[in-house]
Amino acid sequence: MALSEKLIRILRSNTILSELELNDLTERQGWDIVYALKPKAEPKIEICFTGFSPTEKSVLTKLAEENNFHIAKSITVNLNFLCCGENAGPSKIKKAEEQNVISLSAEEFHNLIETGEIPQNTYS
Repeated sequence: MALSEKLIRILRSNTILSELELNDLTERQGWDIVYALKPKAEPKIEICFTGFSPTEKSVLTKLAEENNFHIAKSITVNLNFLCCGENAGPSKIKKAEEQNVISLSAEEFHNLIETGEIPQNTYS
């Protein structure tokens, strides 16, 4: 069975397959190749900000987004960092501790952005 015209156009423009190789493919094999071409999204580093004033949190969130972090609103299974302000709640800190999430102060977060250095895993 011949490949659909749409699939042939996509394969010709996105692969180096020869006409002979294209003719040997099934529709399913062709689409498998197309879907394999899609770049996989790089997982983002996840951070949650807690215990900050709305203004402070907004500034930190913007900085995190500019540096390709995913901003979590709570402690999630994929959370990498919990950035704690002066009013961080003990239950959120405890849950982060239980998941071995790295706790940061705002200063440590800024240092992480500037240097890439991760501080020792200490909790507020």
